[in-house]
Amino acid sequence: MKKVAVLLAVLFAAAPVFAGDNGIIKLSLWGDAAVAIPNNIHDVRGVSLGIGSNVDSLYGFQGDFIYNNAKEVRGIKAAYFYETADVVWGAQGAFISVNRQEVKGLQGGFINIARGEVTGAQFGLYNQVGDLHGLQLGFVNNARHISKGLQVGLLNIAKNGWLPFMVIVNGRF
Repeated sequence: MKKVAVLLAVLFAAAPVFAGDNGIIKLSLWGDAAVAIPNNIHDVRGVSLGIGSNVDSLYGFQGDFIYNNAKEVRGIKAAYFYETADVVWGAQGAFISVNRQEVKGLQGGFINIARGEVTGAQFGLYNQVGDLHGLQLGFVNNARHISKGLQVGLLNIAKNGWLPFMVIVNGRF
């Protein structure tokens, strides 16, 4: 146990050397009430954990108990209740998952809303997307436009799909 504690102490002490201007580890209480090693709570290249947090850019993992928000994500972000992001290359998930611009990867949760474009997949009870390039799998799927993709669910809505609304499957290829 002492060896693990000494190793962790050395890693924390050396973190600023490897991180440059980015935080490697960020612990958040709520919003910007946070500490990071080194002292950059807005740009994280590693792990961000807490109750609720905000980051500008994340390369790694962001996990929070209640909510999290990020502008740009390359990695995985998750929260128990609510999470939002502008751009995600990777995966995002929560009870309510909202993306404001673009998802390249996976968006999962009970309610998924992508105001912009999804290239990949949405999995949930209710999925909504501006432009779909991939798969929506849920009870209700709603796409303003399907560029190339498939909706699988109880009710599938897409103005440019095979039909404007269909049960079980809708899409466009």
